[in-house]
Amino acid sequence: MKSLFFTFLASLTLAHANPLLEARGVCNADNCARAITGSAAQQALATRQADCSAFLSPFPTPTVPAYASACSGSVRYSSACACLGYTASPTHSCLSPAQATSIVNTFASLLTAPQAPDFTSKANALLADSFTDTSGSINFLAGQNISAVTFPSKAAFIGGQGAQPPIPSLTTLDIFYTCDKIAWRWVAQGIGSDQYEVKGIDTFTITHSGQISAVFAEFNSGAWLADIGNPQCHSSTS
Repeated sequence: MKSLFFTFLASLTLAHANPLLEARGVCNADNCARAITGSAAQQALATRQADCSAFLSPFPTPTVPAYASACSGSVRYSSACACLGYTASPTHSCLSPAQATSIVNTFASLLTAPQAPDFTSKANALLADSFTDTSGSINFLAGQNISAVTFPSKAAFIGGQGAQPPIPSLTTLDIFYTCDKIAWRWVAQGIGSDQYEVKGIDTFTITHSGQISAVFAEFNSGAWLADIGNPQCHSSTS
């Protein structure tokens, strides 16, 4: 009797600890699920699996695929992905090369395409609720206190960066990372007159859920000013 009791407890623990078992209990047999699980799928299984895996990873691709339009939102899409066998991973231990690269590439896209339709949803997925961004270089260009926090919140970043012109070309030079830190060296080209390239470095702090909680960014603001035509940065002719 005692062995049966412990077996029963173990089975309860397993069911409670397995989010996949819990998620499968809420699968809805609707058009959303059918578009993901296969009976009404328009994409190959490998594509559907890859999209679900990316969407539910700690470093998510925040846009619901077009073929899943019947899901009408991320919550229903997540549920349908659970029916396919994919569930969100709430934490990560240490960054992998692919994860560090994904974070950098997604953040870079916020700088090169601030007017993109998915800018806000992408920023909300990538940036933590406690997000801050500090850049003496940006503050100098904006005529602000160079020691101040540039964007004190995620909303401030979305509003500020979302109103900026895109950086025409942004190339990664190097990515260095630890378990929860990333250093990203980059070069920007095509700004204003494109007389000078602009090199810079950003450091990111990454949360356990794979979001950026803090950015510290510095770059050659003198080259940036010269490119946009500020007279104090014109080359001397003497």
